[in-house]
Amino acid sequence: MPSLVRDMETEIPVTTPPDDVRAPSDEQIERWAYEYLRHAPLSLTLREIHRLVAVETVSTGAGPVLDVGCGDGFWWTLRDHEDREVYGIDISVREIAQARTRIKAEVTDVSKEQPFPETKFEQIIGNCSLEHVPDIDAALANLRKAAAHGARLVMFVPTPRWAYQGRLQSWLLKHAPRVAMSVSGALNGFFQHWHLYDSKVWMRLLQQHGWNVRAIYGMGSARSEFLYRLFLPPSFAEFLIKQVTGKYPSRLLRHVPNAMLAPFARLVRWAVSAPLVAADSPTAYEYMIIAEATDLPR
Repeated sequence: MPSLVRDMETEIPVTTPPDDVRAPSDEQIERWAYEYLRHAPLSLTLREIHRLVAVETVSTGAGPVLDVGCGDGFWWTLRDHEDREVYGIDISVREIAQARTRIKAEVTDVSKEQPFPETKFEQIIGNCSLEHVPDIDAALANLRKAAAHGARLVMFVPTPRWAYQGRLQSWLLKHAPRVAMSVSGALNGFFQHWHLYDSKVWMRLLQQHGWNVRAIYGMGSARSEFLYRLFLPPSFAEFLIKQVTGKYPSRLLRHVPNAMLAPFARLVRWAVSAPLVAADSPTAYEYMIIAEATDLPR
């Protein structure tokens, strides 16, 4: 929606979502939830559906799109992309093997090379991937080389305080900050987060590499965070199983009728019903940053 992105003549990006944001319908969100619950654990489903709802509010509909850190490409089975070419990159050979059944995908380290050098992309999506790249400057530069002039970049990255979300961590941060910070460090280390920056730092980094930031929003609410953490232990167990087998045990739910999954699908829809919040909201666990490709810096 145009109101979600600032006017190009304005220097300051939009950071508070307008009241007229139109999210996908409840029926659409629940349909996505059913599909994702049969693919991945509930905590991951919450995060991915939240991002899917958010990106649908700002996505452009023309030209080829590049998914940076595409994983197995399952995300694209839920999105309507029949009228455009979808490309994906990832550093995991196993994930790319699955992604190739859904999109055009290649094993690529974006910090070392330009993805698909023969193609100029109209839209680039970084779905919680760029915070994992050690050399962020090289990655952003290579993405700019891959972008057509005026292309849109939509990237999701964790906020610096994401690991302090939740009642327990909030309490520890107030009463035992050393413990809270140790837990935060362990979480960020486990997930290999190299880059946890304030939105202003991301804005400067992007500008240095030819990206004009037009909007920065927060994503998250108390209810989505509560459900995410409530189901995190079994979701973590599924993650460990996937490291061995290559697939989540949630795939077994393909044999379960919708009626049995309905309560969980409704929970997901309820949790993501307000997809965007202000960038500085205390409930924001991620940023959604929207930028456009401008002239490359000299």
